[in-house]
Amino acid sequence: MGRLDELKENISRRAVSIADEIGIEIVEVRLNPYHDSLAVQVFADRPTGGIGLEECSLLNQKLDHVLYNELMLGDNYTLEVSSPGLDRPLLNYRDFRRVVGRGIHVFFKEPVRGKRETDATLNGVREDELMLVVKGEEWLVPIEKIEKAKQIII
Repeated sequence: MGRLDELKENISRRAVSIADEIGIEIVEVRLNPYHDSLAVQVFADRPTGGIGLEECSLLNQKLDHVLYNELMLGDNYTLEVSSPGLDRPLLNYRDFRRVVGRGIHVFFKEPVRGKRETDATLNGVREDELMLVVKGEEWLVPIEKIEKAKQIII
């Protein structure tokens, strides 16, 4: 594991801890090195969706303190905390559970029934698989075969 991966893991762990205190969840943490500095992006949301500016600001303040004082990043970073937006990526079991009954666009890691991607209605989620309806046909697809997915916003 490289230094950047280790740093991302540490930041993610601390962000999740702070988010739990606030009552929100971390959707994703991204690190983007640029010359001698580091851009830290944290995407957070309420478990039911719809995070507010106040929660983002509070998470930003608390996490900024951790980055500067505990992880010793000094002045060589920028921190951005924001909502993942309406078209947030669906990354795990909890994300998929949130959008059951809605349309999603799914990209597969390898072809499933001859397709690399498809639009579907998410009919249900089991611990390790999705129940999709594609053109009236039900598909059971292991979550591990999903490269990425997003809710279809009309």
